[in-house]
Amino acid sequence: MATFNGVQTLPKVLDAYTQLHSPEEGWRLLVVDNGSDDGTRELLMSYAGKLPLHYAYEPRRGKNAALNHGLELALAGAETRLFVFTDDDATPDPDWLLRYAAVASARKEYAIFGGSIVPDWGQVPPAWLLRLVPCGLTYGLTDPGLPEGPVYPGLVWGANMAVRGEVFRQGFRFDETMGPACGDYAMGGEVSFTRLLDGAGFQSWFCPSARVAHHIRPAQLEAAWIIGRARRYGRGACRLAKPGQFPELFGAPRWMLRKYLEELLGLGSAIMLRQPERAFQKRWELAYLGGYLREAAAARRPSPPRILITSYSGELGGMELRMLDEARFLKRQGYDCVLAAPRFSGDERWRQSAQDECVEVAELSVPPLLEEWPWRRTNRLRALAFAAPALRRQKADLVHIAFCWTLYGASALWLAQRCGVPAVISVHNAFPPVEFNDWQRQLLQRAMANVKGVYGVSDSAMKRFLALYQQWLPSEARLAVIPNCVDTRRFHPSVRRRAAARRQWGIADTDEVIGCVARLSDQKRPDVLLSIFAQMAPLRPRLKLLLVGTGPMETTLRDMAKRQRLSRRVIFTGYQAQVESVIPAMDLHLLVSRREGFGIATIEAMACGVPALATRVPGSEDILQDSAGGMLLPPGDMEAAIRAITELLDDQERRTEMGLRGRAEVESRYAVPVVSAQVEAFYSGLV
Repeated sequence: MATFNGVQTLPKVLDAYTQLHSPEEGWRLLVVDNGSDDGTRELLMSYAGKLPLHYAYEPRRGKNAALNHGLELALAGAETRLFVFTDDDATPDPDWLLRYAAVASARKEYAIFGGSIVPDWGQVPPAWLLRLVPCGLTYGLTDPGLPEGPVYPGLVWGANMAVRGEVFRQGFRFDETMGPACGDYAMGGEVSFTRLLDGAGFQSWFCPSARVAHHIRPAQLEAAWIIGRARRYGRGACRLAKPGQFPELFGAPRWMLRKYLEELLGLGSAIMLRQPERAFQKRWELAYLGGYLREAAAARRPSPPRILITSYSGELGGMELRMLDEARFLKRQGYDCVLAAPRFSGDERWRQSAQDECVEVAELSVPPLLEEWPWRRTNRLRALAFAAPALRRQKADLVHIAFCWTLYGASALWLAQRCGVPAVISVHNAFPPVEFNDWQRQLLQRAMANVKGVYGVSDSAMKRFLALYQQWLPSEARLAVIPNCVDTRRFHPSVRRRAAARRQWGIADTDEVIGCVARLSDQKRPDVLLSIFAQMAPLRPRLKLLLVGTGPMETTLRDMAKRQRLSRRVIFTGYQAQVESVIPAMDLHLLVSRREGFGIATIEAMACGVPALATRVPGSEDILQDSAGGMLLPPGDMEAAIRAITELLDDQERRTEMGLRGRAEVESRYAVPVVSAQVEAFYSGLV
């Protein structure tokens, strides 16, 4: 908890803490003194012998600044499973922590938990207040009569809130521009935080039995205080609103301006007719609307920059998934974003995923005037006649072009330059050296001059790209390496998932499983993987091969397995939308690709605690070089690969240690918040 001059309310709260029933793993109390000058520190120290109390001091005023300071201190110590947040005037029931510990254990798919907040009136509230005032909003109360279950995150409030430690280990913090602070402030600091987490995919659960009583002082029952609270609530509502949902005037929805005038006329009428209760209601509404309008007028937020993400795509793969991730990141950072790619194999699932997350999707097909030679001049005319108007209609401020191979994406880059729209490039493979002809050099030189920044998904991808194109890039172009990411909430070690997946695919507990998540295409060399398995199978009768994915080589691979009488031991799962439910069934994940830009399946396996092996090729090498969670295999040396796999299958303890360390590497390097922050820094100032 954060406290400022809490001498009046803390004794009752701390006395209640001495009566708390402790969860099995124990608990600690961290109080952050937010610049108190009333003897708060001395009071807290008097309880040091009665409670597991830790004191911290944060002179910067603001509750959220204090909470963030406390989080940094707590995260530097022993790992915390659950952070419970409260206020210095909220008195808990004795079983408060037990209730949170139980629900967190039972509801592992939820990360945010809210409890009920009942009033602790400092004096009997007047009858008019209970009739006219929205007490929940005004005093931060939640009804214990609400049913237990999933809840809208905006109903989880700061006086009684629990959040899993993994959320903060991924980098999320409270917004220090909102919430209680000195002087006037915008309410809604905790709501902005829970809504941010909701946007990142964390779910909320309401536990009414985890209860606190929020002390309401006599001064907070006065009309002037309540009206001031409504104004602060309006300011916070403006901060939390998404711009552009309604037609606006002066930065605020037009309907709200009309509503303000209606309420103002209503107040005049109530005063003339001597209706004090109606007049109070109108004053409350005017205060709320006035707070909102004042905040909107001060901000006058311009339309967010619009970024169009496109590519030259052939089939759904890692690059396309990264494009969708990019759109998610940019949308959360306040950009207006549209995925505008040509149609490709498997794009129905891709487009549906984008639409499910309210990411705008459009179709933009640029004729391949640089990627394909025979029809280059015709395609150039088609691009100017049809693709250029389509791009202009999108009114983009910046075009992001994903390059999957040496020239694949270059036509879209050229088109952006012709339309006068600056561009950034993401590089998704390690390109081999090539010689460009005069036609290509002329168009590339012009297109590259329009580039504001380039990032590669790996060091290898970036170096190979620069070797080809740096001669034409502007000297001020921003360069970066931003890896692909993995959702560590979806992909995690799970004994339950391991058992369920093995049951689903007919794998016994005692079986050994080599697995691979990849397209069954030539680049991934699944035929080599099957050959490795075929050589190991006679000596390891419990060994099975789990191939997760589909592709043009599937029929060939099935025929190979049949000829070698391995059909019952080679499991083809086909396309799996939720590969996080399949990977835990594996003992090892093996990727023997011919080339990689960045092996997403490798980090997904590591996130699930499965040791990852891959051939030493660019992309895979960037992940596994010096990694404690995996191992690189020499390309073309099947015997060395078999030896390495055999040693690991025979050493359960080593596999377990690799799984733990691989998971830790993923959390620190490839988790969504880590990569999202890098994307935000890359785009900052480019638009």
